Amino acid sequence: MGEKERELRQALATKLQEARTLAEQGKMEEARTAADAAKELRKQVDMLEELRGIDTPAAPGINPTIIATPEERTDKTDEEQAGEYRRVFFKSLRNRNLSSEERSILETGRLQDTEERAGMSEGVAEDGGLIVPQDISTNINKLKRQYASLEHLVRNEPVSTASGSRVIEKNGDLTVFTEITEMTDLNDMDNPKFRGLSYLIKARGGILPISNSLLNDTDQNLMQYLSDWIARKSTFTRHKLIIDLLSTVTKAPLADLKAIKKALNVMLDPSIAQGSQITTNQDGLQFLDELTDGQGRPLLQPDPTQPTRKILLGLPMVVVSNKWLPSTGTTSKKAPLIIGDLNEAIVLFDRQQYSITSTNVGGKAFARNTTDVRAIQREDVKFFDNEAVVYGELALTP
Repeated sequence: MGEKERELRQALATKLQEARTLAEQGKMEEARTAADAAKELRKQVDMLEELRGIDTPAAPGINPTIIATPEERTDKTDEEQAGEYRRVFFKSLRNRNLSSEERSILETGRLQDTEERAGMSEGVAEDGGLIVPQDISTNINKLKRQYASLEHLVRNEPVSTASGSRVIEKNGDLTVFTEITEMTDLNDMDNPKFRGLSYLIKARGGILPISNSLLNDTDQNLMQYLSDWIARKSTFTRHKLIIDLLSTVTKAPLADLKAIKKALNVMLDPSIAQGSQITTNQDGLQFLDELTDGQGRPLLQPDPTQPTRKILLGLPMVVVSNKWLPSTGTTSKKAPLIIGDLNEAIVLFDRQQYSITSTNVGGKAFARNTTDVRAIQREDVKFFDNEAVVYGELALTP
């Protein structure tokens, strides 16, 4: 038997087993497709057998005309085929020498094409699959993702009341003193202007009911995992409040490095520019990372004080995941490029860091046999100085 014929026989056995498994699962269309493929493989095997029989010379004293053809060898009843397979199977267990035809029967089950096949395998539950152990782990595997919020970049001000206000001077134009002469009355001069900044604390949160049966039966510290998960949810909530507020300012289109320089040099006050940083997402980082100077050197450089951070035009880069700070547009995609000092631009009035409380007797918990986990946080986000930041939109090439 040649190597090709062995491969075809193995493929035939695999396809037959696949067809039986699909039929047992009730997937009749897929089973029919697998059966048709098995028939095509059978035709190839039969042809190779026939050619091998024609090509092999007959042994002395044997009339070649009475050698059984492949069709005659396999034209047996189901009971005969099963008996033949069992005979060869047990012969192999006793380490007896097998003929080429017997090896073929053992390798492919050539004579065992009925629904009942002798032998054990893990593919069928009752034939041995039930005794094969399964690798099941109940450990909760956390995905490694960025959960960096812009909260640490803005001004955080703890407050003790649900509402309040602050007084901020208006950015008015100054005028010069009026020239006076000796012994003359002084004229009234202009006065400073102020504006009020009011805040109104809003509560945000929710309740997560957990089955007590789950808590009792799991071998994991589920409450600790949920505590970490709620902390991430709180972080994202405040991050989203900051992003939504920034999105209300007029957008500045940025096409290239010159536009970025203009936003930094012209659109921001020099005192603000000195303490600025550039905040963008992964799309913006990729665009900036491809910029080079006249000598082909990248403009985006590692920060010597923090090697894991990048700097552009001397300003530190803050990179946020696309998922947390998405680009906009479909045909003409634009990446956010926030230039300025967020600590001067936005203030977060924090009435209460998020709190977690649980109960298994209060509310609906007692009636439905659950432990209800409640999370609440209270804050408000306002512009402190909306001229301290430029919300640029970086035009990305298609």
